Amino acid sequence: MRGKVWVKVRGRDSASINWGRRIAEFLKEKGLDVYVDPILHHSMSLPQLPEHEAWQVDLAVIIGGDGTLLQTVQRSNGRLPPIVGFTVDSLGYLLPHKVEDYADVLESLMDSKHSVWKVILGEFSIGKHRGVFLNEVSVWGLRGKLIEFILNVGSMEMFRARSDGVIISTPAGSTAHALSYGGPILLNLDKPILEVVFAGGLSSLLRPLVVYDMPILLKVEKYPAFVVVDGQRELSLEYSQTVEVRPARTYLELVVVEPYVNILEKLYLRLTDLNRWRPSFPARGV
Repeated sequence: MRGKVWVKVRGRDSASINWGRRIAEFLKEKGLDVYVDPILHHSMSLPQLPEHEAWQVDLAVIIGGDGTLLQTVQRSNGRLPPIVGFTVDSLGYLLPHKVEDYADVLESLMDSKHSVWKVILGEFSIGKHRGVFLNEVSVWGLRGKLIEFILNVGSMEMFRARSDGVIISTPAGSTAHALSYGGPILLNLDKPILEVVFAGGLSSLLRPLVVYDMPILLKVEKYPAFVVVDGQRELSLEYSQTVEVRPARTYLELVVVEPYVNILEKLYLRLTDLNRWRPSFPARGV
């Protein structure tokens, strides 16, 4: 591995910042040109690049959790180099390596002992607003109100219904918010698939949809609502406005060193939430 490397850390997290400093120094000692994000730049005398300029380097190293990656995608509009990700105190489904293994992972990467996962993005448009997303676009009512909507897949009207919200996710996002509302897990991260999940649907006929390579149009009919993109951006949706969502023609490239990744274990922990659950047992004899 040669060239320029950019190191991005989770903000306001001392553990991630400390690991970021160690990784940046490690890469610098290997003779690479190292750039850091503005947060890490405050504690290191290395040149900085903000997220929207990270496309200029050859590799991005992202340290934190999946939220760190989502933030980076939104701030860069999905224009990023290949990414190697490390988790700090987080499950990190899309940042699959443990940060404690960084030296071995990066050494393997420099020896070309790695593979690349292609992860498809989604794209959306609302009037003049356009953008990409990694996990999901969701639509919600204001102040606890239901939304009344028409949902089309391509030119076919599928539903006229009411619900608390509608979540439209990529395969990568199928293990996130959509999963908590009963959506299926989509394992093919590189396929142009979207999943539609209805949160608190008023009709029992509202069940998740899986759509292959077709646009989804959601028109909110009666009440104003708001749109949340990857949990990072919030946009207002006025009366009778339509959200159009479709698979993008762009991908993230996630660099993976297989011996240090156990994706089945991560899926199990995500499904059971055991990464957060810490049972307490009564002391013996009580």
